[in-house]
Amino acid sequence: MSIQDNYKVLARRTRPLRFSELIGQESLSNTIKNALSSGRIAHSFIFTGTRGVGKTTTARLIALALNCVGKDGKGGITSEPCGVCSQCISIQEERHVDVIEVDAATRTGVDDVRQLMEGMSYKPVMGRFKVYIIDEVHMLSKSAFNALLKTLEEPPAHVKFIFATTEIRKVPLTILSRCQRYDLKRVSIETLSKHFARILTEEGTSFDRDAVEKIAYLANGSVRDGLSLLEQVIQGQERLTLKHIEGTLGLLDKKDVEILYLHILSGNAKQALEIASKLYESHADPVQIIEDLLSVSHQLSTLITLGQKPSNDSSFSKDFDGISLDTVLLIWTILLKGIEEVKMTSLSFETLEIILIRAIYIQGFQGKGVKAPTKNESVENSKGAFQNKYTVQSFEEVVALFKKKKEPILASYLKHDVGLIRFAPGYIELNATKKDSHGLRGQISSLLKEYTQTPWEVVFSSQSGALSIADQKEQQDKEKREKALESDAAQAATKLFPGAKITVK
Repeated sequence: MSIQDNYKVLARRTRPLRFSELIGQESLSNTIKNALSSGRIAHSFIFTGTRGVGKTTTARLIALALNCVGKDGKGGITSEPCGVCSQCISIQEERHVDVIEVDAATRTGVDDVRQLMEGMSYKPVMGRFKVYIIDEVHMLSKSAFNALLKTLEEPPAHVKFIFATTEIRKVPLTILSRCQRYDLKRVSIETLSKHFARILTEEGTSFDRDAVEKIAYLANGSVRDGLSLLEQVIQGQERLTLKHIEGTLGLLDKKDVEILYLHILSGNAKQALEIASKLYESHADPVQIIEDLLSVSHQLSTLITLGQKPSNDSSFSKDFDGISLDTVLLIWTILLKGIEEVKMTSLSFETLEIILIRAIYIQGFQGKGVKAPTKNESVENSKGAFQNKYTVQSFEEVVALFKKKKEPILASYLKHDVGLIRFAPGYIELNATKKDSHGLRGQISSLLKEYTQTPWEVVFSSQSGALSIADQKEQQDKEKREKALESDAAQAATKLFPGAKITVK
């Protein structure tokens, strides 16, 4: 037998053999262990959660616990399978005839379920229970689910069902009501980092802390995904570094992305496009570039909201106080919309450039910008560039501001001819009742940027919106008049002066 035949990937070699070894699912482990210890074991279980969080692993651990006979061969159901008896070894090696694993993605029909049910009436051959583990159970057809219903409600005493799914909403409620449901959560970056660090130590590979944290971040809460990435990057490596990970996985340099974001904030269109071109030439995908910029937006907005500071090695550490949350959120909106635009065209890089220019232009820089940052320094932004001169918190305040700034045409237009659909700092969406024949939308956006020193996007939409401010005022006045005419005083005046016309002002 060759070395290749004996080789097992990390995800299989490090699969938990005890409930205590489940990563990030302590609450689930304790609940199931208590049920096994007390003997109050359900007929059927269903585990739901994203990929790689331990659904199938937990199902196999339950199968071990139900069939383990202990080292001396005389043990019973246990919450701590021995892992060395004939039952445990057979289940671990996936050759136990009474532990049947089914992939519902390939066996979806009612005939497949009926075939399984035919074997349920027979007693177990080797173990104490017959355990049916059905993965991705939501893929079963409606008729297949119906075939399971009666058996799930009153299964034979020697049969246990364990279902796993990533799409719990696709499982019929009639099935869910017959199962004990457990939701497995995503594993935190901190927990994954500790787990991967322990595995690297056991594998004899030294590592940098930031490298392990990067793998944990890329795993997105999935142990299996993280182990697959880890195995890919440690091939032939004596020490795992962040630079090696970025090169092997084709990731963007964090510093490059931060500098690109700073150029966007500062309005340096030329430098931003140069860095984008450099990243693209190094085989970075335009969608990946935008996603990394979105990640920076998320980090900045979180730090600003929580009142925290970036780390000292961050490109944003020096001028962080000058960054406006409104600007970061506006850039997020532009980038998020840009992803779909990039995916819709074959001119992906050209579209990326337009998106970057749009993110700069909409801030009001229009290519003027400020001093360009280098890779080893932060951009020298003027803090005042991100501070408001006037603050407006509602559409009515926008109208009042134009009136105050001696712009009667715009103030009248906004008051009488448009209906508000959506308002947020930096964004106004309107439904115009009259055609914008004089380019008023552009004037509104430009003047708002000038008055508030904050970028504004003004959008005219075909969606229905609220009544214009003038129409709302007229409607309110009408309601007040009608209410006044219905008052006791008005009714008394009508009786006192029959035929008189009462006017309310």
